[in-house]
Amino acid sequence: MKTSKPTCYIAHNIAAVVLLLLTAQISLAASATWLSSPQDSAWENANNWTPGGPPNGPSDIATFAQSSHRDVNVSTFKEVNSILFTSNSNSFALHISPFGASGGELIISGTGVINNNSVLQTFVARNEGQIIFTNASTAASGNMSIVNGGFSISSEDTTGSTTFNDRSSAAGASIENFDASGFDGDIGRTIFNGASTAAHAYITNYGPGGSHGAGGQTIFNDTSTAANASIHNQETGSVSTAQSGQTIFNDASTAGHATITNEGGLYEQSFGGQTIFKGSSTADSSTLIAEGGVSGNISGGAIVFNASSTGGMARVKVFDNGYLDISERPGGLAVGSIEGSGNVFLGANRLRVGTNNLNTSFSGVISASGGASGGEGGSLAKIGTGVLTLQSDHCIADTVGLSLVSGSIIKLDFAGAPDVIASLTVNGVGQPPGVYGGPASSAPHILPEFGSGFGTVEVGPISTLANISTRAFVQTGDNVVIGGFIVQGTGPKKVVIRAIGPELTQHGVPNALANPTLELHDHTGALIASNDNWGTTIIGGIITMNQVAAIRASGYAPSDPRESAMIVNLPPGNYTAILRGVNNTIGVALVEVYDLSPAPDSILANISTRAFVQTGDNVMIGGVIVQGTQPRRVILRAIGPELTQYGVSDALADPTLQLYDSNETLIASNDNWQHTIIGGVITRNQAVDIRNSGYAPTDPRESAIIATLPPGNYTAIVRGVNNTTGVGLVEVYDLE
Repeated sequence: MKTSKPTCYIAHNIAAVVLLLLTAQISLAASATWLSSPQDSAWENANNWTPGGPPNGPSDIATFAQSSHRDVNVSTFKEVNSILFTSNSNSFALHISPFGASGGELIISGTGVINNNSVLQTFVARNEGQIIFTNASTAASGNMSIVNGGFSISSEDTTGSTTFNDRSSAAGASIENFDASGFDGDIGRTIFNGASTAAHAYITNYGPGGSHGAGGQTIFNDTSTAANASIHNQETGSVSTAQSGQTIFNDASTAGHATITNEGGLYEQSFGGQTIFKGSSTADSSTLIAEGGVSGNISGGAIVFNASSTGGMARVKVFDNGYLDISERPGGLAVGSIEGSGNVFLGANRLRVGTNNLNTSFSGVISASGGASGGEGGSLAKIGTGVLTLQSDHCIADTVGLSLVSGSIIKLDFAGAPDVIASLTVNGVGQPPGVYGGPASSAPHILPEFGSGFGTVEVGPISTLANISTRAFVQTGDNVVIGGFIVQGTGPKKVVIRAIGPELTQHGVPNALANPTLELHDHTGALIASNDNWGTTIIGGIITMNQVAAIRASGYAPSDPRESAMIVNLPPGNYTAILRGVNNTIGVALVEVYDLSPAPDSILANISTRAFVQTGDNVMIGGVIVQGTQPRRVILRAIGPELTQYGVSDALADPTLQLYDSNETLIASNDNWQHTIIGGVITRNQAVDIRNSGYAPTDPRESAIIATLPPGNYTAIVRGVNNTTGVGLVEVYDLE
């Protein structure tokens, strides 16, 4: 919430000017001292002040010394130049809207609050009360407490706020913004507008202990600054519907050199305190801390950057499940340093670390989680002269890239397996897949930017689905072979797509399709490329030049001139390759997609092929390669009855599925996905896992297998039970 200067302040000032101009006969209030034995506690009662009171004007000074009534109630609009507590004054509490009243307002527009002794002076804004500092007024330099909101009597309204406008200052005040634990009004807030400053204030934003509550807030607007303040955002109670204490920076406001701590929750369903940067605000040179909570993913403190906010040279500390989230900060963010054992959520963005040149250590996890693009394309860049020490082999998630520059060190201070990362660049130059480390490591690739540690990183792509193919009997009409695949990630994918027929004869395949043609369609169904005979390029769509030489150079040129091929550069999206016979001829053929640009920023995923499943050699055979150094968890499906609802006639009534490895060993099989067949790589019942994957077939007669596959070649065969025939679909979905 962005809260601006109260309009009632402006309205009251206008009214005051009109009053001065039109009513010269009325005796105006003046500076006065609160009596030692006042009649009651009301500021508005003239009998409580020395002659001239009550103070109520932009030049008036309200003085407090010794008194028998030390609770002073402001129930209406009052303005003073300053409030002075003498060297021998008692400890007072000024209630702006006391119990039983509502909407009191105290404006301090001149010097501010002056406390000339060591006893605490308390200002309480409650029951929709407001304390407003304007011009260059300041809170006291010490021994001043401001309490916004909160209540001890159930019928009392929690709403209360203190606002600093113009060039005013919170000085050395202690400020507490209470929560709204139920439905009795709004929360307590402190709001900084204009060029105001929190100075050296100590501010606490309390979190609610009950359900439906909202925590107190400190809000910085315009060009205001947290300066050298210490701010604590506290956690919620045990109910996850509540909102924690928050500090929010809007517009061009700045965190200055403040220290802002976001406490972690004490319960599993707690939310931790939050600091949120919006607009073009900046963390500047602040220290931002996100403490861990007791348990659960939501209970840690949070530091969040949105919009065009910047990190400046901020020192960011995250612990346990406390976190820094830049997933909704387009284009990424630079911060001074990162340290601790917590989490960093990048989304698809880059985090640049090192602008403050500090040496820090980090043992948490930097991942591409969070945001609409969570899981894809995030990266960490190290800059500056400080050393960032990574203390475990899981600090950088395997979907996150790493960028280094000369003279900026990341020390890999751990033993054992490499930390697997998606990509590595040094001075803007991409490095090939492999294991990298510093001069003290035993890595085959040594980089001085990895410092004196013994740890290593392994550069991806770690594992991807690649080089997909399906062999089936090509008929006519709806029974041609239709291959689908997804390019997933942030970058384009260069692939070669082939339609193979005559070549199959030399491998003993009967009834090979004599002359296959190939079409490529995008997710809208539009034809974007086609070919008939790979030695003759068809210019059109995304093919703009002759491809024959490029196909030869790729290493995937078909062996027969009647076969078809194309090389295409595809942005992320869904694509369909259709294989037909020239002049509606029929026969066994193979549609293939080969990855020509293995890279972590784009992968082939979610592969499927639809064809007419026959018997013997004319069943449907799908091939896939797991490429890289790590296993890949996938789900394979054989679909038939489900196709009927999409208008497909002759759907295969009861498909079965078999999975073979590169040695042609049967490693998994299924007939009816709700009944697991134990054996090979399947060691337990999979029905629940298949449901939870989100890819459970809709018909119990269809088949599915979940398998974690090491790098290698795999073949999935779809048949009909009892040699039945019909249109079927074989699919491979990447579960990672």
